[in-house]
Amino acid sequence: MSETTRQESTATGEGSKPQTPETKEAQIVESATPTEDVVEKISTFSGDFDPNDAKDPKNWSNTRKHLIFAALMSSSLLCDGGMTWGATLLFPQSMQWQIGVDKAATSMNYGILLQGFGGIFAVPLIEAYGRLPVWFWTQVITMGMVIGCVLSPTFEIFTTFRSLQGLFGTVPQVIGLPIIYDMYHHRDWPRMINIWGTTFLVGPFLGPALAGYILYGTGKWESSFAVLAGFYGASTLAILALGRETFYQKGLNTQETPRWKSFLGLGNTGTLNKMSTIVEQSKSLILMIFTVPMLLVGLATMVNFTWPIGITVTISSFLLPPPYLLTPVQDASMRWAGIIGALLGFVFGYFFNRWIYFSSSPSGVSRRANWRPEYRLHGVWGPIFSMAIGLVLYGLTLNFQKSWVGLAFGWILVNLGMIASTVAITAFALEKYPAYATIVSAIINMWRTCGGFSVGYFQPSWIARSGVGVVFGLQAVVVSVCIVLFITPVIWLGKREAARRVGSGGAA
Repeated sequence: MSETTRQESTATGEGSKPQTPETKEAQIVESATPTEDVVEKISTFSGDFDPNDAKDPKNWSNTRKHLIFAALMSSSLLCDGGMTWGATLLFPQSMQWQIGVDKAATSMNYGILLQGFGGIFAVPLIEAYGRLPVWFWTQVITMGMVIGCVLSPTFEIFTTFRSLQGLFGTVPQVIGLPIIYDMYHHRDWPRMINIWGTTFLVGPFLGPALAGYILYGTGKWESSFAVLAGFYGASTLAILALGRETFYQKGLNTQETPRWKSFLGLGNTGTLNKMSTIVEQSKSLILMIFTVPMLLVGLATMVNFTWPIGITVTISSFLLPPPYLLTPVQDASMRWAGIIGALLGFVFGYFFNRWIYFSSSPSGVSRRANWRPEYRLHGVWGPIFSMAIGLVLYGLTLNFQKSWVGLAFGWILVNLGMIASTVAITAFALEKYPAYATIVSAIINMWRTCGGFSVGYFQPSWIARSGVGVVFGLQAVVVSVCIVLFITPVIWLGKREAARRVGSGGAA
């Protein structure tokens, strides 16, 4: 909504009326004029951007923006990377605590689950007190939890610290989207989301690889976690040195507080009423979870993440025993297949988002001139096909005990699909509901971690009962069917909304 519209609604008392995501989006679209750039029609800052306003983060220098974004990437990389750090350390832990490898793997499950809840809990605080204090202090707390892991004398205490690591360490996965919204123009959103999303989604593969190398060099799993604590310390220092509060809204005296106060949450949101904001954001969060488009893309995200995370947390149990008998270093190095797949997903997302925006529909109509966020969702079809092929290849290779090369290629295809489809869904969500950047980021994160949490409990027994070939084949079927069932209705609803606006004389 433009600033003029916001001021008028406040003056007439309309601003106090409760808004649903649908009504707020409608107001944003209706406030646009036919001559504006298409994406501006769905932007909450359409019409209120002042290129001469030095306080607006969108007018900050590229150097400052890039430094803040670099600090964001350093902490985002550690979210899933730190949570799956122990995936290559299960055997020494199981021997030390005299437990099974499967039980040792459960130390990650609760942390993965609490990542989703941590993001949800952070939303009201981020909107009430600003991005920077929530980002910084949760990183400090997470570093303390990792230090606790290093010093844990029992498996139960270790699991407790790992769970708390997930609860507090997930914030960069949520706060990244509002920071991108605050600092960058709408035309840059897909590109920055692609970079940011790839960064934190590479973590689950890079983290275990590094942990395995450190284990090989030191012989102690505690040393690996000590290095992880050091990484968190470095990330915390990066936030301290480079981080800036990015929340900005005209009329609230924002971007006026001294930097040291911004770390304490003092003055970041200006005159915004903190308690009413917490209540309002909590209500909006609940409403948004059950908004049909967000519910459907959320379910699609959950399914998309279940199987790749399943591979990540179980692959060592296939590679270390016969017939592969890989060494710990070779096991750790297999994670590079996942990293390569993630980078290929980044490349796909980069080129697809440019192509879909500047291309024309099959009927010859320019998409750019008649833009709607649902066009981004067409970026899931190719990646999901890649994921399905990868799951089948991975399962057949294991079933017939073929070369590890087949596993690597299968994993590459699976991760390509995971990264590229997630970027498409996230870009859609931000363009669809730009006023709820923090909320939609937390919701996507919640669904993603729900899938990652659940797979560790049912996949091992499922494989033991049905065999790897059947299991991964069925997973390919499930992911293909679900993406059609969940994404197609969202695209159809967007097309219907656009037709209704054209029929009523509004923006297409």
